[in-house]
Amino acid sequence: MLIDVIKNSLRNIFRVRNQRAIIPAGPKPAFGSTIVLKRLKMQLIVPIDYEQWDWLTEKGWRTLDMRQNRRRYFRVQRKAVTRLLHANQDDREALHQQIVEYRYDKKRLH
Repeated sequence: MLIDVIKNSLRNIFRVRNQRAIIPAGPKPAFGSTIVLKRLKMQLIVPIDYEQWDWLTEKGWRTLDMRQNRRRYFRVQRKAVTRLLHANQDDREALHQQIVEYRYDKKRLH
């Protein structure tokens, strides 16, 4: 843990950190895939249609190859994912805003 703190300090001092550009939206992910938005990670436990995927990509959600990704993310609760994906278009905006603005506990960082 101390080594990580030292590495992060050196990266900040030498300005090694670069702002990452948002990757282009890919094809609609399959059932069970994981999508990310900044520090949030959501597993698609419900099949989605193309309209839902287009809406999620407009909000910034992207699929990533999680096998090669070493970043740590907050996992969105399954109940919240289910509510979001089953919501109608009117309620979807409010639910998404709640998910993004929720204060996740650092202990839940995976």
